[in-house]
Amino acid sequence: MKIFNKILTKRKKQMFLLLFSGVLVFSSCSEDILDKEPITEIVLDTAFNTEQDVVASLNGVYDALQWQNVRGNQTFPLMQQGVRADDLHSQSAAFWQIGAQYDQFSTITPALASVASVWSKWYQGVARANFTIQLAEGFDNFKTEGLQDRIIAEAKFLRGMYYFELVRLFGGVPLFDKPIISADQEQFKPRSSDQEVYAFIESDLQSAAAILPLKGAERFQGAATSGAAYALLAKVFLYQEKWGDAVIAAEQVINQGVYGLEPNFRDNFIQTNEFGLESVFEISYVDGLSTIDFNDSSQSQEGSGMWKWSFPFIQGGYESFNNFIPRQTLVDFYDDSDQRKAATFLLPGQVLNSPGLADLGWDPVKANFGYAIGVSTGAKKYFLTFEEVQELTTDFQSPLNEKVIRYADVLLMHAEASLMGGGGDGSGSFMKIVERAYGTGNPAAPAYTMQGVRDERRRELATEGWNRFTDLVRWDKLNVGGVIKPALDAIGKTDFQAPRDLLLPIPQQEIDIYPEGMLEQNDGY
Repeated sequence: MKIFNKILTKRKKQMFLLLFSGVLVFSSCSEDILDKEPITEIVLDTAFNTEQDVVASLNGVYDALQWQNVRGNQTFPLMQQGVRADDLHSQSAAFWQIGAQYDQFSTITPALASVASVWSKWYQGVARANFTIQLAEGFDNFKTEGLQDRIIAEAKFLRGMYYFELVRLFGGVPLFDKPIISADQEQFKPRSSDQEVYAFIESDLQSAAAILPLKGAERFQGAATSGAAYALLAKVFLYQEKWGDAVIAAEQVINQGVYGLEPNFRDNFIQTNEFGLESVFEISYVDGLSTIDFNDSSQSQEGSGMWKWSFPFIQGGYESFNNFIPRQTLVDFYDDSDQRKAATFLLPGQVLNSPGLADLGWDPVKANFGYAIGVSTGAKKYFLTFEEVQELTTDFQSPLNEKVIRYADVLLMHAEASLMGGGGDGSGSFMKIVERAYGTGNPAAPAYTMQGVRDERRRELATEGWNRFTDLVRWDKLNVGGVIKPALDAIGKTDFQAPRDLLLPIPQQEIDIYPEGMLEQNDGY
């Protein structure tokens, strides 16, 4: 069952959109607050009467994952990771200004509205998680055994994930661990250190992992599991160079025995195989609940804009925006014998097996897509066939899920942490990735070295949207100045400056809302 849609009634959904839209979150949602009647307190016990009301609150925490537009600005993670790094172009400033702003560093400034939207997205998720945790801890009308603990665990997993996005994008951020439901509570907090934020995330994920069930026993398909908590914990340890802890956390996932690699890499990215063998955690989308598109400012969308934003424009009835365009250097980084190449990219001459297009006499893949940037390749991981698009209520709402963590990611983290001295046998994990990609005995396959792991991590996860830029940043810390700048220089991004561009700026509007001097800006901005 897809997240939220089979659980939330329309009444409950409207209640939570209202409840969380500005009353409970702090500065990220404080715009226009002076124009509103003052509300000094939310009384929990009058609004939530049954355990299903508490479940509805939890589903509202998941909801933030779907938001691809906040405050009128797109917030695709692929913007902060792939476009900001060396994997993707945005097509043109005239067509999509926000994407172009992330495609260079001189235009990423504290005043940039889209940066404020990213901050707001993840902090709204944190606020919802805080509210649900406090609600569940104090609710005394649970009928289902174990449900209270599971709700708290799922909310802690999501809170940990949201803070992880904040800390790796912005650095140390203010830590809020309780909901703001009264005007008498502390509204503002200074930035915590990176280490303090990471310690908080670790605590949340460890607590969640101890309670959450294995994949297959979750509340509904797509809910957080212990495997997802341990996998995210492994990544949190990796970012802190806690190699031994990262190995242990990754092995917790591996030893559960419920995950594996899809023999056909492409099977990870088709609708008929969502929540498949390799899926550790993914964002669930559906089409048909609304005719509005994902850009709706009410943040009520249930479908994804990733097909519309990623697929090349062809013609009538199959039109899209082609804003996430793979760089030719990325395409050339793959050997032709690597099965991931044809599954990651829409290449000229590639057969799409789309009878609808053939019947209309259209060539689904042209020799040249007409990109002004001189690249003739499309991103394929969010691809929908012509027939699938014709079935949509609106092609702005793709039902194709978005993979956040795949088992391949866990194996690569295990291989990297082991190679860096964390113990364990990472070579076996690495070889599983290599043999799936290249087959056995292929001389094109890389060796199990640090460079080999980094290269395979790029190839394996390219265009998915959750890792590339911050991978470069963390590797650069191990070899200061020797990783990220050369990678960006190689594609002509010469305006990168460290340490400024290693992080996004703290949004100026947040600094202005805070008491003067309380919320410090990142270095260089």
